[in-house]
Amino acid sequence: TVVYALLTLSTVCHAAYRPVLAALFPTLCTTPEELTGVNAVRAVLDGAAALVGPLAAAALLAAYDPAAAFLAVGLLAGVAGVLAAGLRYESPRPVATDAGAGPGGVVADVVDGLAELRRRPRALDVIVLGGAQCLVRGALTVLAVVVAVEVTDLGRPGVGLLWAAFGVGGFAAAIASIGAAGSARLGTLFGLGIALWGLPVVLIGVLTGSPVAVGAFVVIGAANAVVDVAGFTLLQRLVPDQTLARVLALTEAAFSLALALGSLAVPFVLSALGGTGALVATGCLLPLVVLVRWTGLRAIDADIGVRKDRIVLLRRVAMLRLLPVPAIESLALRLRESHVPAQTDVFARGDLGDAFYVIRSGRVAVLDDGVEIRRLGPGDSFGEIALLRAVPRTATVRALEDTDLVVLSGPEFVAAVTGSTATSSTAEQRVSGYLSEDRQRHAGAPRADPDRG
Repeated sequence: TVVYALLTLSTVCHAAYRPVLAALFPTLCTTPEELTGVNAVRAVLDGAAALVGPLAAAALLAAYDPAAAFLAVGLLAGVAGVLAAGLRYESPRPVATDAGAGPGGVVADVVDGLAELRRRPRALDVIVLGGAQCLVRGALTVLAVVVAVEVTDLGRPGVGLLWAAFGVGGFAAAIASIGAAGSARLGTLFGLGIALWGLPVVLIGVLTGSPVAVGAFVVIGAANAVVDVAGFTLLQRLVPDQTLARVLALTEAAFSLALALGSLAVPFVLSALGGTGALVATGCLLPLVVLVRWTGLRAIDADIGVRKDRIVLLRRVAMLRLLPVPAIESLALRLRESHVPAQTDVFARGDLGDAFYVIRSGRVAVLDDGVEIRRLGPGDSFGEIALLRAVPRTATVRALEDTDLVVLSGPEFVAAVTGSTATSSTAEQRVSGYLSEDRQRHAGAPRADPDRG
């Protein structure tokens, strides 16, 4: 009874750990490429652990008794916990919430997570496809025995060989996926990974034979790594940081349920279709689901492509460069485009400050009492002084030629910049420098010429 209770506790802790870890990664990364790379490294480490862990356990059990093996595992977990507790990072300012630690808070978190998914249909596409993959994975845990014993001549020891092949494929693909960190086609990669999870299962049923089965499990393992890296990265980019942990917790719960249902359904499928038929039917499920959801996956790629261009532009602004991925993604979603004809004022001195501007193309002049004091071009920004100091515009900005701008509302800009110590400090230094220059100029002192946004 004690052993079962401890195993249950371990499972509960592991289920809580995964969504928290996945929600933490975006706050530690400053670019989408870093985020994808971190997820790929995590997949590599997971793959290595899946290969090394059983071997280490076998060695400990061979040399010592089970108690020593459990003690070693407990010590490793304790060391990992101490290291994790020492991790320091700056999180965004929390959003006010009434959710507490009691049952009401848990229910509220679940409701918030479900509401977020209703607002994010593309994230829901990812979860539906991931759930289908977990359903097939649950079935494959049982069907692997059928493959080893009935479909091939591997025998019962072959079950371990098949899953070892799965681990090798996953480890290799996880390493390779680090190179895809800058890809804007994560939706397509995710869909292909899901489809490649199922197609090899079909081949095992159609082309019976041990080499085919082992090779198929290598491909399935590789597809699994691609799905993990792309899937988690997509959710981290499609769901706002404030609700990400809740959505990931719901995702883990749904995936666990799908795994259980998949394994429970196998006896009924085997009874109805036989071993070969069960493999073919199970393998066909995932390509069909991908086909149904393909339009949504392509829409994800299109959305990420638009965001990528905007993120690159925002990263050229010094005070926004250090924002973590969730913050910069959120800003990219909220930008609006504006076209300003030549010789038209973007705003005039004394106007109310209500927006921050970044130049996509064209040139503008900064004017003080009708005198040009600066010219700005693509990648330059302006408008932050009035927003951060809550004063009227301190200069006039006029388009010298047809100019395209991306515009961020004042409250959203202020919240992003002041929500982080690094960005707030950079912005304060920049604004203080500009105001000091203005005082010198108005006092008749020689004017400095820094790059003013």
